[in-house]
Amino acid sequence: MAIIGTIPRRAVNLPPGSLATLLGSIVRGRVQDGPAVEAFTTKFARWLDTPHVFGASTGRSAFQLALEALDLPAGSEIIFPVFTFPVMPMVAKILGYEPVFCPVDPQTWNVGPEHVEPLITEKTGAVLATHLFGRPCPIEDLAALCRERDVRLLEDCAHACGVRVGGRQVGTFGDVGIYSFAQGKNMPCFGGGAIAVASDAVARRARKILESAPIDSAGSLAKQGLSVWIKWLVTRPLVFGLTAYPLLKLKQMLGKDLMDSAVGDDLIEKFVRSDPKTRRLANLQGAIGLRQLDHIDAFNQGAHQNAQVLTEGLAGVTRVRVPPSHGDHIYVYYPLGVDAQERDSLRHHLLRRGIDTKRTDMADCSQLAPFRGAETGARDPEPAEATLLEICVYPVLSERKMRRIAKAIREWAAS
Repeated sequence: MAIIGTIPRRAVNLPPGSLATLLGSIVRGRVQDGPAVEAFTTKFARWLDTPHVFGASTGRSAFQLALEALDLPAGSEIIFPVFTFPVMPMVAKILGYEPVFCPVDPQTWNVGPEHVEPLITEKTGAVLATHLFGRPCPIEDLAALCRERDVRLLEDCAHACGVRVGGRQVGTFGDVGIYSFAQGKNMPCFGGGAIAVASDAVARRARKILESAPIDSAGSLAKQGLSVWIKWLVTRPLVFGLTAYPLLKLKQMLGKDLMDSAVGDDLIEKFVRSDPKTRRLANLQGAIGLRQLDHIDAFNQGAHQNAQVLTEGLAGVTRVRVPPSHGDHIYVYYPLGVDAQERDSLRHHLLRRGIDTKRTDMADCSQLAPFRGAETGARDPEPAEATLLEICVYPVLSERKMRRIAKAIREWAAS
């Protein structure tokens, strides 16, 4: 019975017609180049209500494009949240900038002006504000601080595509907004990323960089597209129950790793070996992006509603910590807090009941090898990736399944 009612840790979100777009692009030889890139960036800019959008091959490549286009003085310090995706400060380090880590709010995992301002010096070139897990940070206050101190503001919107603050899209408050269209995000485009830019001067530099930037081969792009589509299929709840779930159960019985991706130092090492550089968005990715923009707002609303059902179902459960409610939170991920020594116990309990979960890719970057010794502000309490368990709340899951997840967690908490 558990096989039929299983819940994946993540359900890849692809719009209708994705497979036809993939196969059509291959047949017509429009995987790499074609009109879809310009059409997508134009439509994305209109949706964001920003003057300029430029595509890149990944979210990480988009961040590299953003830093190159900003053209900060060599050796500038960039303030990052200490709890973030570790590839981001590594990109800055590779480009010759100095990452400085500031503490984060222990409830939301985001930063505010009170965390950033004490670390701004004459060497500070930029601040990266992350809207982590789909919850917007206090971006209006951060933007005001950066204007006052004459510091550039970047927004990491990898978890927050479509989040609005006061009706305005995140990614448009600072100098550059960075977006990711990877398979685990809310708007996958068979890979890809983008930056939103307000300044004409920054836009000119970004355009010039992209003119000479390479693009991935048609073969690798087609292979990646097919891989993402297969993962979309496997993460449909019924198919997941017949394919990946039995394998996860077997791994659990054997005490093996539950198909988790690389994190922390392993993730950084893998990234450095990948020959990171700015690469262009492919026509295939732009074509999927055009389809995604017709559906993303409804998708985000469905994820928000499912998250609210789960939060309500966990009211009063003291052994877990639900993410604080916020009207603009789209819940790309639902980060459930639990004591570090109990996280695996809860994870295994849920898997036995057909509910898969995921450990977070975020990390306390100050503790990773490339950044040890980097300047950082006081952190109390210290963010700990070992205390978070990510749960899928995407609208492919019904409200009934959200209530079943809550019931399973309550059973564990009462045991």
